[in-house]
Amino acid sequence: MQIQRFLSLNEAQLLGCASAFLDALDSELRSALGYLRRLEDTMKGRAFGFEMQMDKHRYGALIVLERWAEFATSFAATASVGDYQAMLTDARARVNGAVKLLETVNRTIDAAEVYSADIVEACAMAFHAVETTFQEEREAVQRVQALEAAIPEDYRQYRSVFAGDLAVR
Repeated sequence: MQIQRFLSLNEAQLLGCASAFLDALDSELRSALGYLRRLEDTMKGRAFGFEMQMDKHRYGALIVLERWAEFATSFAATASVGDYQAMLTDARARVNGAVKLLETVNRTIDAAEVYSADIVEACAMAFHAVETTFQEEREAVQRVQALEAAIPEDYRQYRSVFAGDLAVR
């Protein structure tokens, strides 16, 4: 990952990366759910294009989570982020919980013969639970984004670099 070329992080830089992470995760989960909703009440194999797109996004969410954990692990010891240190030190545990939930979702989807309304709603609830797992990150990013014009350049730069890292498949 390109972000690892930097030696350390300050608060603004961490929050820029957290912003990119949350946007990428939310995008993958929303897209997966959108395709799943289109597949509702459809037998497996009947809408191959939608199924492939759903798979791309549900597995894409797992990639985003793993990259966040890798990022946090690489900076946890050297970052100077004050009150936000828990974002780095707790990241692996949060990611592991989110991954377990998504793996359960994936097994449920894979085992089904039909994309039933019950499966779609269960997935929607699980995706929401994954999003709320990172509530601390979300609230911190929202505080910075509320500043609008006063957002530090470090925030923007690191957000851009990490967003690029997350986009690479």
